[in-house]
Amino acid sequence: MAHALDLTTVSYGGARCALDVCHSAVTRPMRTRRDASQSTSTAATQLPRQTRSGNYFSPYELLDFLTPTATRPFEIIRLKASLEPLLQQSIIDADIHAHYQDGLRADDEDDGWEDEDDVQSRAPSPLTEPPTTPPLSAPNSPLPPVPTPPSEPISQLDLDLPPPLPTAPSPPSDQHTGGVERRRKNERAHLRRARRRQELAAQSTPYDYNLNPRHAQEYRRQPSHSTAFDLADAPVAAGARIGRRSKGPTGHIHTLPELLDDGDELVEWNGRDPKLIVDAEGRIVAILLGTPDDPDWPNVIREAARAMDRARRIACKRGGWRVGRVHRRGRYLPLFDGVSLGGGQKRPGNLRNTKLFSHLVKELLKNKAIRRIAGFQSSGLALYAPKLYRYYCRILRALFEHHPELIHTFDNSVFPAVTFNCGDAVTFKHCDLLNLVHGLCPVTSAGDFDHKRGGHIYLKQMRLVIEFPSGATAAIPSGCVDHGNTPIQPHETRFSITQFAAGGLFRWVEYGFQTAKSLLAQAGGQAKRDAFDGVPGSRWQWALDLFSKVDELEADRSAAFRPDA
Repeated sequence: MAHALDLTTVSYGGARCALDVCHSAVTRPMRTRRDASQSTSTAATQLPRQTRSGNYFSPYELLDFLTPTATRPFEIIRLKASLEPLLQQSIIDADIHAHYQDGLRADDEDDGWEDEDDVQSRAPSPLTEPPTTPPLSAPNSPLPPVPTPPSEPISQLDLDLPPPLPTAPSPPSDQHTGGVERRRKNERAHLRRARRRQELAAQSTPYDYNLNPRHAQEYRRQPSHSTAFDLADAPVAAGARIGRRSKGPTGHIHTLPELLDDGDELVEWNGRDPKLIVDAEGRIVAILLGTPDDPDWPNVIREAARAMDRARRIACKRGGWRVGRVHRRGRYLPLFDGVSLGGGQKRPGNLRNTKLFSHLVKELLKNKAIRRIAGFQSSGLALYAPKLYRYYCRILRALFEHHPELIHTFDNSVFPAVTFNCGDAVTFKHCDLLNLVHGLCPVTSAGDFDHKRGGHIYLKQMRLVIEFPSGATAAIPSGCVDHGNTPIQPHETRFSITQFAAGGLFRWVEYGFQTAKSLLAQAGGQAKRDAFDGVPGSRWQWALDLFSKVDELEADRSAAFRPDA
């Protein structure tokens, strides 16, 4: 129970003496009720004591029974306060000071960390007083909570007393203990490493990728699936950079039974393990990349699907897209971004979108999951088509260096453009004839569907129907082979991410950063064009050599990624 204090000032003859009874209240033992009653009965007969200076004082702790006399006037100033915070503070100061010293000793043992930027610790020296902290309500606890301040704070003006002594410095908080300091050092080291990675990324380009030797060793030999298809017979345009339009009907969804009845072969695939598709000459003309060896990959795919589904919902809500709308490739919302050339363009340029679509594409490109997918697609091309990958790097590096206004879609991918199938449908049979005819376009599927019943990817000229589970990635020659997907069930959803490169970009660079029309308009333009393209058919034969064969894949990797390559 708190004890009330009376701090009384007695004035006599112009002199003033303060009677502070705090010391006596703390040091003297508490009197029993019997002692108090006995002393009260004799108080009337006992006179106040007088010192040699002439001041009077009472032998008791409480002075409220004193009454001033006419000859000896004095004034009484009373203050009601509690001793308990003072007692608690003294105990807490001792406990916290000991805790503070333990923290300093823990800091002294922290010598093996890699952060050496801060030579001096933020903790004060043991020679200095510990910092202050508010009084704590539970002094016996290791880290007591801060108490509620007194309801009647003491005011120096009210007491008219000398200024109080300096308060004890606040004790060290848990931010200055050894464990927190270690965490801070780890965080600073992490930030330094992150800044270093950003600096290295800023200095490098997507074309500086080096194949990881561990990956090359793990995927030395992969199972292959042979077909009777010969890539040399694919329809290509003059110059062998873009394809020719297919003669068969397009814009149609082929079902799985329909394709199988037509004689196409079903390729069962779990979507995880890589599998190579080779033509009649042993060239790797399609790559079933599978998935990275990462248990978190399903979460990456789900996040990418969520981002594309959100983009579709926003587009429909704001009137940018209508459910059921049909275009050349299907009934889904397509979002494009990147650099392209073709369809009447006079020079390479960044693909343009509406204001709404530009915002949606920007959000997709910033998505970390989508960036991971783009990087995996690009590295898959480097792993299984190293010569073709180096050709991409050489031409596209020259393109972006010559045209700094062009913008990369992803800084971790060699491909200059990307398409998002924002679902939730599949693609019609079609051929992307403006893509590089001897290039490979990686496609990653996502969504929630039964890959045994629908969502297959078929390559019509190869007569293959391939199971294509959610999360899997495949690279196909989309510029010279008709392809599409089988339908999924009504309650299912499917999305996809495809990267590609327009054949016109390669022709622009190889023609000296100009169109064929501009080249032919020059003096001797036809001779220059013949020098670039060679005799009819020769460039297509050269392009076919960019496709690796299974038994030559390891040697092609070593040659493509040697230091001087």
